[in-house]
Amino acid sequence: MEGILRHPLILAVVVIVSVSLAQPELLTDSLSTSLGDFALFSGGRIVFVNTKGTLSSVSINNPLTISDFLIDWTPAGDGWKGPWEIRMLKTSPDGNLLLIALKVLMPDSLPAAGVPMPDPVVLLVCDSEGSNPSAVGVTYDSDEPLCFDFTRDSRLVYGARFLNCLPDPESYFSLYLGDESSSLRPFDVVDLEEGARFSSNGIVGSYILCNPWSDLIAAGNDPLTTIADMSAFSVIFEDSSLTSPVIEQWVAPDAGLAWRDSIQIVRFSDGTVYENPGDPVDVLCRLSDGSFVFSTDGGETINTGRINWSTFALEDSSQLSELAGYLTPGHRVFARNNTPAIVFSAGRGLYYYQLP
Repeated sequence: MEGILRHPLILAVVVIVSVSLAQPELLTDSLSTSLGDFALFSGGRIVFVNTKGTLSSVSINNPLTISDFLIDWTPAGDGWKGPWEIRMLKTSPDGNLLLIALKVLMPDSLPAAGVPMPDPVVLLVCDSEGSNPSAVGVTYDSDEPLCFDFTRDSRLVYGARFLNCLPDPESYFSLYLGDESSSLRPFDVVDLEEGARFSSNGIVGSYILCNPWSDLIAAGNDPLTTIADMSAFSVIFEDSSLTSPVIEQWVAPDAGLAWRDSIQIVRFSDGTVYENPGDPVDVLCRLSDGSFVFSTDGGETINTGRINWSTFALEDSSQLSELAGYLTPGHRVFARNNTPAIVFSAGRGLYYYQLP
């Protein structure tokens, strides 16, 4: 069971300083509103999902100059039928690889019309230029978010709902027909160096929440009840009595926000919990220096500063008035590595903002 640390309500005077800076800079207005995924690379290059469901690129150093991002892969090359449409986009921690989920169609050569099956989604890994693609697995299209990611050493790809078949249409079709001849042993991890597929021994359930700064995940079904380490395939904390997710948003390599009995908490990977004695904190982004972009009023005002997670006290906070009306909780926000800057989505717009 979790270790619960309670503390009295802390009354503190927090001075929020309003900092006047330039407005966020529009990089493109052709971001997909249904997905809106984007990946940041060193040097300021960004690959994003456009309104057509394909990929484009833009540079922080050259806003509004958009170019197509081409992948050296076609559905027909692996037996599928096009066109394809992006369902997920992830970059590896070392910045050298992209993990792309593409919805494709079954080829006309297979009599799939009378067989009820969802559209296939191919999991493709390529380098940061779109070259050297390799289909590492296949899943199915649904309304649920796709949950796949790299380990921090960029060697393993893991995820929920890898189908136990090769990523080709014949195997996918056979799986849904119930033909075991095309089935592989169940797996949820792929070794990109060795090409091996293996199982995490039940750690990955039907849904996972990946930590952007470590190999920890929140895992389980409904709700997520387990914190596990995907580099060691070990469970660190588990509480099957939870009625809400063990982690709803990771905010540190070993901690995340959650809710318990209508009270916001932070839960560390060992199960230690601290309660928020004040207004709920909406964390929009964690910066490389450990500070945050956040809001304590539902997004009406946006601040930056440090948060002491054992007390939820705000430290060295400044209000970012220029982000009001642009950035609200729920938007995709990513920090640019080793710089006080963020890239975020708002509708069809992708913006760059330099913090004070």
